[in-house]
Amino acid sequence: LNAMVIRNIERALQNGKLLEVIPVTRAVMERVSRTPVSIAVTGDSGNGMSSFVNALRDIGHEEETSAPTGVVRTTQTRACYSSSLFPNVVLWDLPGMGATTQSFENYLDEMQFSQYDLFIIIASEQFSMNHVKLAKTLKGMGKRFYVVWTKLDRDLSTSVLSHTQTRKNIRENVQENLQRICKHMSLKCVSRMQRITKRKH
Repeated sequence: LNAMVIRNIERALQNGKLLEVIPVTRAVMERVSRTPVSIAVTGDSGNGMSSFVNALRDIGHEEETSAPTGVVRTTQTRACYSSSLFPNVVLWDLPGMGATTQSFENYLDEMQFSQYDLFIIIASEQFSMNHVKLAKTLKGMGKRFYVVWTKLDRDLSTSVLSHTQTRKNIRENVQENLQRICKHMSLKCVSRMQRITKRKH
């Protein structure tokens, strides 16, 4: 909102002219709903970033427009994807750290971190120092990020602990690594068996 719009809204509210505020706020909401948002999906190689991008778009790996996946490194350059589920959102599937360069600083530059509005850090099996460095860097840049733990089904099937305890251990491990970086951390655990979005019928 520019300063003039804010002043007009404040003046209308102070004078009790609520009806004057309604069309202004509606116009603002419509403009915001059309604003493009760039979301970058990043993490260590092999953590399932491309699979997560496909899941968000509610498409299978075999579809022509899907992000390529595989047991070997399949994403060598950053690629953007869209979906009719959220037409104003552009998903950027970034190569895993170490896939294109050995330098963390070069990775940030090559992947153009400054251009994204939101980051999703993908982790699985372990929360590495690369993940910690990513979170610290994004915090310093003033960027919002979320942590998603993938392949949860594998953790649950191989652990001798109960599913509840395994989930708790994963969450505590990530929180312990990030406690000095951010007090409030959002962590989502997902497995390949889960549907992240619901397909429209």
